[in-house]
Amino acid sequence: MKQSHKIPKVLILGGGYVTITASRKLHKALKRKEIELTVVSRENFHCFHGFVGEMLTGRVSPSSIISPVRRIFAPADIQIANVEHIDLQQQKVIVSRASDGSLYELTYDHLLLALGSADNLKIYPGLEEHGHCLKTYEECFRLKNHILRQFEMATNCRSQEERRALLTFVVAGGGYAGTEIAGEISDFVRLLTQREYQHIAREECRVILACKSKTILPELYSGKGASGYGNGHPPLVRFAAKHAHKLGVEVLLDTEVTLATATQVHLSNGMSVPTYTIINAVGTKAQPVLEKLDLPKDVKGRIIVDADMRVKGHTNIWAGGDCAALPHPKGDYCPSVGIFALKGGEHFAANLQRVIRNLPTKPFKYVGIGQGVSIGRRTAVVELSGVRIKGLLAWILWRILLVYYFPTWDRRLRLIADWMIWPIVGRDIVEMGVKGKKELGLSKQLFRDGEEICQVGPSLNYEIHLLKGSIVMRDESGIRSTLYPGDRIAASERDLIGCTAIAQGSVELIRGSLECMKTFGQLLQSRENVVV
Repeated sequence: MKQSHKIPKVLILGGGYVTITASRKLHKALKRKEIELTVVSRENFHCFHGFVGEMLTGRVSPSSIISPVRRIFAPADIQIANVEHIDLQQQKVIVSRASDGSLYELTYDHLLLALGSADNLKIYPGLEEHGHCLKTYEECFRLKNHILRQFEMATNCRSQEERRALLTFVVAGGGYAGTEIAGEISDFVRLLTQREYQHIAREECRVILACKSKTILPELYSGKGASGYGNGHPPLVRFAAKHAHKLGVEVLLDTEVTLATATQVHLSNGMSVPTYTIINAVGTKAQPVLEKLDLPKDVKGRIIVDADMRVKGHTNIWAGGDCAALPHPKGDYCPSVGIFALKGGEHFAANLQRVIRNLPTKPFKYVGIGQGVSIGRRTAVVELSGVRIKGLLAWILWRILLVYYFPTWDRRLRLIADWMIWPIVGRDIVEMGVKGKKELGLSKQLFRDGEEICQVGPSLNYEIHLLKGSIVMRDESGIRSTLYPGDRIAASERDLIGCTAIAQGSVELIRGSLECMKTFGQLLQSRENVVV
């Protein structure tokens, strides 16, 4: 009797750059039924982060930077789910269905961990409550709408001080992402004030870039960077800094964000900037589900792998991308950038097939092709194999390189169409919110001593429940009352109408619509401890 051959089950956790090239390189093996491949992705699309800055500022449409995973990873079995638990001993993974949270189990013979990293929301107080992060497409899309909403609110705000705060945008982090976002927003502000918002002067708008190092783009300024060539490129960084200044970006070096509240951003240099917009481009950590695994990790929480991408001490556990510490051929570890994740996916697929065929694996040898960043107004700085390029030519070359690695042809065509159309018809300035304008869900907010929280009037359409600290209610004649944890502010409180609420000390509160706060109040009554 012919002995049946067991087909290895390969499970990839994560739908990012690693998975794109890994699934493509395994396509033939999958068709030949040499393996069974399952991909677990949190969303049914992949977001190409190289164009997030252009999406935020309307140069390209939001749908142009996302690609359907069922086209990218086919013919693999694709599961749109969240990873809840990984059991390395039993070789199984528990996932929850994204649509309704139902739990089910997936088994494997080979497991690739490619879950990327997560935002470290504890890097400074207030980030979780008030910051805009850039890790997920949902967060980026929300930020795009928020920027436009600030301009709409500024057209009919109540005071010059509030108008100034509405039009102030603070970016935390002077690396690749932070520098690009700051430059793109500053150029976007120029265009908006010239065309659609001519009643707002460019001088009223501020874009602040807070960089904790002594220079912006520290990855480009010193070290081998993403390509392994040279020993830093200070001339490119100086050019980028000069161009950012021309665009109107206020660069603050040796400066970190120390606290974000609902109305201010506090910096390590002692400045307090009135603003409603803090964009975070610093601080990542390992995904919580990976933190629980008993695997070797470096100081950043990345899983340490050998040069063949297998986790140290394991023969069937692999890791790649931002969640892996992969040795660089020229020493140290590979940087957490997209190109190394793409090449890592290819290398995993090749080595996996070698293992299945009982052949020796090979070490990762890709050293990089270059690094670059767009800094606004069709200008970029690029280093390709040690060659320095700047200006418009660098912007064109960098765009060509990014488009080349874009995962689907239809989105490449959409990107090119967007680039051709917007100079004629203008940027996309449509605020595409998904909630009704009258909805106001529960949100936790922080305030520092002396900050204004709200003014109470008959038109107040939300309610505030004080969690920590105290609030002084002041009217024109002076202090009317002081509120403490458990007290509330609502339009129905007629004795407070006409008062301004001012924070005393460090204040935490819950703000929400009257209906949401009614539900919240019921929770407070039914539970001794409510975690928000």
